[in-house]
Amino acid sequence: MSQPVQNRRVAEAVALRGFFQEQWQQLQQLLIDWQQLRENRALESDRLSDAVESIVDGTDSRIRGIGSYKKQLRNSTRALIEHIEGVVQAIPPAMIVDHSAIVRNPLVRSLFRDRHYMQALFGKNTDIRAYFDSAEFADRKEVFALLFVLRSEKKVLGAEIHGDILLKEVQQTSVTFHGHQILGPGHEEGVVRSVVKRMLFNSVISHTRRKINRLRNSLTDEEKTIAALDASRNVNNPVVYLNLLVDELSAPKQLISVKDNLLRVNRMGIRLPMESGVSSDVLKLFEIEVSGSQSRVAALVRYPRNELSR
Repeated sequence: MSQPVQNRRVAEAVALRGFFQEQWQQLQQLLIDWQQLRENRALESDRLSDAVESIVDGTDSRIRGIGSYKKQLRNSTRALIEHIEGVVQAIPPAMIVDHSAIVRNPLVRSLFRDRHYMQALFGKNTDIRAYFDSAEFADRKEVFALLFVLRSEKKVLGAEIHGDILLKEVQQTSVTFHGHQILGPGHEEGVVRSVVKRMLFNSVISHTRRKINRLRNSLTDEEKTIAALDASRNVNNPVVYLNLLVDELSAPKQLISVKDNLLRVNRMGIRLPMESGVSSDVLKLFEIEVSGSQSRVAALVRYPRNELSR
């Protein structure tokens, strides 16, 4: 056999082995991906089943007497979970809240007014104190948390400059932030976001239970008599209750709404037109509203441990 022919066959054999090796590696990766997909689907199924049971526990456990209750609740529960995940994912990254942020961050300055109020709010919070005092987080230099704040606006009379003229008794809009709540402190942002998801889920369930209960209690005597005679119109009938529950949960965007608000305010907290040329701050507010409750500004925050000793 000539040398060129032998070399060509050797090269072909090497290439063939390389081809089969590449195909084998791809097959192995496909098997790994397929196994991971199965595991993820199993986890998703378990999580969905747990969520369905949480809804039943939080509303009316008699629903379990209906053989198809899990199947009927799965789609609306999945839609609710996906919406909540989208809402929580959209919350801006955690911002540092410390004495210097009051000066350099307009949003922090507006939400807390001054560093003394901010320090008192965090320093007196039992959950924040418990976090920093725990042995588990003794080496952590900061804590992450969710801050919920109410925003109110009211008409006031104040002074305003138009050109070179000072006008008095001008109607203005005053913006205030109050009702501060610090929730779900944790060692990292992801932990806090998970807490927020659970909190929103539970809030929706509580709202839904109250809404259906109000429907029960608002029936007139005539309607109660009709309902007692016709099970298909009786809210106390678990089948009817389940149908109402499914309908309510099937519109998650109505249950939890979000909006990004842009406000221009001056140092006195007076709202100005966005096009105003007056020295002021532009605040970008991420607000969440659970149906039936007042809209709240939601912000993830990072509070340093050394702020406690200032």
